[in-house]
Amino acid sequence: MGHPEGDVPMVRWSYNDVHKAIQATAVRIKEEFAPTLFIAIGGGGFIPARILRTFCKTTTEGVKRNIPIQAVGLVLYESMGGIAEKPGTEVVRTQWLDFSTLGNMASRGGLLGRKILVVDEVDDTRTTLMYCLRELQSDINKQLDEVEDETERERLRKETQLGIFVVHNKLKEKVGTLPSSIKYFSAVDTPDVWLAYPWECDEDIDEHDSLRSQNPSF
Repeated sequence: MGHPEGDVPMVRWSYNDVHKAIQATAVRIKEEFAPTLFIAIGGGGFIPARILRTFCKTTTEGVKRNIPIQAVGLVLYESMGGIAEKPGTEVVRTQWLDFSTLGNMASRGGLLGRKILVVDEVDDTRTTLMYCLRELQSDINKQLDEVEDETERERLRKETQLGIFVVHNKLKEKVGTLPSSIKYFSAVDTPDVWLAYPWECDEDIDEHDSLRSQNPSF
């Protein structure tokens, strides 16, 4: 993520660091949630979701299958007047789910009946995650309203579950509290530091990796 204001220590992460952290957490995700759909928040959630899919597969008739990944685009910014912007408090939706690739309700497509894991790189203020969950729940409710049979509707309501996975959870005050029904996973809990991810490095990636030796210890 971008450089925050103030004198905040930087912690660099390599691709291998992220890969290993996700691999270690995937065991718990499979045991405690067993997702059947990933929703990656762009752009920070794309690479973590792809790595996580390697370690979380579904098994059908003895055959391992990849879990589908859907992408959503959410931008968090604050208008500064004119064309200037900075990270802030307003979420703008730039891309949403493609329900046509998830099948239809008759084939248990869409969102109903799925264990949906939202993936992002970091839970900072939680603004983006809260927005994403609200929008997903709204879509789920709309799909449930289209189920005419009450028994079937309630069954699908119970089967449809939401969860969150982030590579880093910053230990700081959040803008919202997650409902108890949301399963939450973080690979690493960290103080409120500047997290420098490798996919944001626009200079020498080898130098980025070597400078990890200067990471502060907590």
